[in-house]
Amino acid sequence: MDTLSEKPPRFIGKYEVRGELGHGGMAVVYRAHDPTLDRDVAIKVLHPHLAQDPESRMRFEREAKAAARLRHPNIVEVYEFSGDTDEASFMVTEILGGPTLRKFIEGRDPLPSEVAAAIGIVLCDALMCAHAQGVVHRDVKPDNLMLSKGKLKLTDFGIAHVADQREMTATGQVLGSPAHMAPEQIEGTLVDARTDIFAAGTVLYLLATGRLPFDGPNPHSLLRKILDGDYPDPLRSAPRIGHRYAAIVRRAMARIPDDRFPDASALRHALLELCAEVGWDDPVRELDRYFADPHGVTAKLHATLIAKLPALGLAARSRGDVSEAMGYFNRALALDPGNTKVLALVREQARAHRRRRTMRAATIVAAAALGSTVGGLTLSWMFPPVAPPMVANPTMQRVRTAPEVVPAQIAATARPVAPADVPTVASAAPVRTATRPPDRRSTDAPAAPVVMRDVRIAPTQQNVMYSVNGDHPRSFSTHDMPLHLPVGQRARIRFFLDGYQDYTWERLIEPGDTPITVNAHLRQVPIEADTSTRAEHP
Repeated sequence: MDTLSEKPPRFIGKYEVRGELGHGGMAVVYRAHDPTLDRDVAIKVLHPHLAQDPESRMRFEREAKAAARLRHPNIVEVYEFSGDTDEASFMVTEILGGPTLRKFIEGRDPLPSEVAAAIGIVLCDALMCAHAQGVVHRDVKPDNLMLSKGKLKLTDFGIAHVADQREMTATGQVLGSPAHMAPEQIEGTLVDARTDIFAAGTVLYLLATGRLPFDGPNPHSLLRKILDGDYPDPLRSAPRIGHRYAAIVRRAMARIPDDRFPDASALRHALLELCAEVGWDDPVRELDRYFADPHGVTAKLHATLIAKLPALGLAARSRGDVSEAMGYFNRALALDPGNTKVLALVREQARAHRRRRTMRAATIVAAAALGSTVGGLTLSWMFPPVAPPMVANPTMQRVRTAPEVVPAQIAATARPVAPADVPTVASAAPVRTATRPPDRRSTDAPAAPVVMRDVRIAPTQQNVMYSVNGDHPRSFSTHDMPLHLPVGQRARIRFFLDGYQDYTWERLIEPGDTPITVNAHLRQVPIEADTSTRAEHP
């Protein structure tokens, strides 16, 4: 065989080389022809300087063996790989004619959520097959998903971890593409199927928002953000993706593996449910149609969403799930801002929300008043009126004054008094009715209404306590609903979550027509740090 140098060889084993397909840090890929079976193949050849390194050669061989044991329509098929006696280390696979998924999405608008979900379903199918064989890919990214005749295939198991083989990663060495790496890969802890789930979440984020969740000016900054779970909320980055898709992405990208989907099957099920809402009962078939006609499928899906989202919102509202309903309404408006039907539904929901708040406030006031009345009745029963002491009249006759008049509503429920207990009155003094002095602060003009301003919490689904002017803190649900706070008062909002530093926002609520947005990015408390640490931000 010819020496593998900068110039492509004529033959690699029995395969005739017909050109270069691409190259990377570990290997170069050639198009070649198999004379025995009369078919074109792809040959991945390890760079000569790496082929001399026993560990690199062993890792390359491990990729070949890991991929060769996987048989799935969405995983590249391995035909053959080199032996110990071959001069070069190479692997022969089926040839894939299409571009990578990254190349496909370059220059395009972000994909609709349902299309991105369908891609996620295909990826989950491939991962389920790999994980069932004990293979963790550890480098899931758009560059390793290739289109071939309209079908997606997962490739490049070069750093795959096989569960029944000894880990060969050198101390301190990090394997994988930084932007898609899970925190446990960076930390060098246990890697399992949930590591690929995290990477799949970053792919889903990129496909639907058009940007990577984690970025930074340098690798250190990027890895720090991954460790901190510091990324823009997908729903804020692209409101059109909808709350359901955003929730799936958040869970897949959870900082702690136990908080993610437990396996690829669970992630796949969530994506299937999302697609079913718009009538995509066979997302893989719809994905094939999309690759064949992206613009046509996108336009049809957009019309379907505009028709279905309001109905889904109304169904959620009828079940009493206001947060879910607003999620559907918000997505409909993100896709079609001028939709008068949905705008009317949102305004109606906002009015209903204000009515509920008013009724709750009235209920609290009524309960307080009732409690005050009942308390007064109880005290009057426990401590009945005491007769005043004997006094002398001008004629020196000893008489008693008239008993204190008890209001009718209290007297009716007070302890009954026997006739013998009532004193005999010889000369009753006139009864003086007590009158309340006028309130100098009151005027005939009505009190000025309290002006409120909306405060929106971002991201949602966090634990929140708020207070106004130092009053008793109250809890608040952040499920896409604004917090109504009085203008001119100083508000204090505290965000908290187990395992994270508290975040406190405090500010004077100034007049304005637009809502105030409060962004709270909770940072995880380091294991060695004192968990009582509090981060105050004025």
